[in-house]
Amino acid sequence: MIARCLLIVSILLVNSSHAHHSRAAFNLDSSVEVEGTLVELSWRNPHAFVVVEALDETGNTIEWTFEGHSIAGLMRNGWSPNSFEIGERVVVDARPNRDPARLFGLLNHVTKADGETLYAFSRPAEDAPPPRRPIAPSTDFSGTWRSILNMRQTLVGGFEPPADWPYTERGLEEVAIFNLNDDPGLDCESYPMPRITRFPYNQRWEVADGNITVIHEQATTVRNLNMNSGATIPSRHVPDENGYSIGRIADDGSLVVNTAGFAETKWGTERGVSSSEQKVVVETYRLVDDGYGLELTYTITDPEFLTATVELGRNFRLVSNYEFTDEPCDPEAARRHLQFD
Repeated sequence: MIARCLLIVSILLVNSSHAHHSRAAFNLDSSVEVEGTLVELSWRNPHAFVVVEALDETGNTIEWTFEGHSIAGLMRNGWSPNSFEIGERVVVDARPNRDPARLFGLLNHVTKADGETLYAFSRPAEDAPPPRRPIAPSTDFSGTWRSILNMRQTLVGGFEPPADWPYTERGLEEVAIFNLNDDPGLDCESYPMPRITRFPYNQRWEVADGNITVIHEQATTVRNLNMNSGATIPSRHVPDENGYSIGRIADDGSLVVNTAGFAETKWGTERGVSSSEQKVVVETYRLVDDGYGLELTYTITDPEFLTATVELGRNFRLVSNYEFTDEPCDPEAARRHLQFD
């Protein structure tokens, strides 16, 4: 198939089961197959890009751009910076842009001339190895934790401000002027607290001297949980986007973390929802599944933007032998998709 000289573009109406993306520009219920010559593999965070030069049905040269996963996500699926050589023939399967005139797709997988296929966001169930449990469970919350989430919903849907939150007048005014392209993340700013708790990448918990440090993959955010009994926010603390966190182990063994000392932050609470210095976040973590799982519930209180407390939650699973990638976020890559909007 790859030996053919012409581009094959076929729109296949299929049921999307493993394609995901952080924007809604793509038709997730269709696929486009493009055969051509690889002219660029942009190995950048927060999303890698693949560019293929091909021929359309009339023989004219065209160029397709495909947006893929983050570097961490690609590496989990077997990619490396040297997975492809510029100039080699490939067949790309992707979800097309809703505007067929825009040659921009959400990458599903790329097949090389030798038949090897590399998947962007997730492999088919029959090709994906079953997750292996670490040898030992966590007994003190330490370990590397991976989100258990619906990737399609997380990376494709829910990109408007929450519609059912109890907003104040100021909150409503901000929601009314929401523009997705105003997200500070497009300037490579890390998610603030509590948005960082919903970041779709791994987090490593380290316990030392009784305190807990939480390090997030693909983010500069490092949280230090002060576990000292009777601790209070020190006078030297300068309010910032992540606040000052004080934790304690409750009678039932759960970890309760109270975070205050925030600075007013654009979209500091949720996409399209900023936060004030009055914000308080209370997290409750529970080890579940005999220490192989972590359950989180948390509340957000901010009278400047919310008339009542909001409660959210999510779950994680323990993973082992995983090294974080250190590829920094590239602002050009973060905003590259905008040229197709």
